[in-house]
Amino acid sequence: MRSGFIAIIGRPNAGKSSLTNRLIGEKISIVSPKPQTTRDAVRGILTTDEYQMIFVDTPGLLRPRTELGRYMSRETDMSSRDADALVIVIDASRPFTAKDVELVESRLKGNMPVYVVVNKTDLAGYEKTYPILAALSPLTAEAEGRHAIKEIVPVSCETGDNIGVLRDLLARELHDEVMYYPEGDVTDRPARYVAGEIIREKALLLLRDEVPHGVGIVVNLYEEKKDAVYIEADVVCEKESHKRIVIGDGGSMIKRIGESARKGISGMTGKSVYLKLFVKVREGWRNRRNYMRDLGYGD
Repeated sequence: MRSGFIAIIGRPNAGKSSLTNRLIGEKISIVSPKPQTTRDAVRGILTTDEYQMIFVDTPGLLRPRTELGRYMSRETDMSSRDADALVIVIDASRPFTAKDVELVESRLKGNMPVYVVVNKTDLAGYEKTYPILAALSPLTAEAEGRHAIKEIVPVSCETGDNIGVLRDLLARELHDEVMYYPEGDVTDRPARYVAGEIIREKALLLLRDEVPHGVGIVVNLYEEKKDAVYIEADVVCEKESHKRIVIGDGGSMIKRIGESARKGISGMTGKSVYLKLFVKVREGWRNRRNYMRDLGYGD
């Protein structure tokens, strides 16, 4: 049995969480088209007869503008520091810039094996994907002051193209001889945390663009019984005006969020879910550490 940790980094919305879910074969990280969806480093665990590979899904690389942003940056830095290999995810459907090259080059200056995944090839097509591969090609050879990219792998998380190829390549980087997690575990996060993330995912998908960055979830009750799960949670926003949007006309929006979250949590647990959501305002919580701690962001 071989094992090891693979850190997955990249810019916001490059598809890091989708890649993590695809590599494991189960959904352990929430996904939405909104930037900054992932706020914590989440470990996804793939155990086979030959190895245990732990993927560390990290928040998107960004220039922090809030205390929450600084927390997310620390999560990414700490999680990628001690991994056995690093995967940098590039979004092929967006313009490829000098900053993307700089990102890859900066990581090649360390001693960690670096793989580059060019994602969303199904959206980009050959015309957009090939120039990215060509621009990265010089980095596959060593140069003064840096190592070389181990492999560049074009993939589609939507269709699954080349996911198996990438998984096999990364398995070569596993050198530990211990099982870090029990067989059957797919994440290191408890069900209570995952339930809160599912609620936040549904809020991200349903709310307007100006609201999601300021939405957090506090799970006050998570009680799992034989055939049912009972959950009470606060949907926390930053402004009274946002609270009205989250609630919606006659409670329509919070009802939609609750119904969608209930289905997601039921799919995770295989049980009936009884969910109560309450909307709370914590003015400017993303810049206030005491509020952030209440929402699980910090010690």
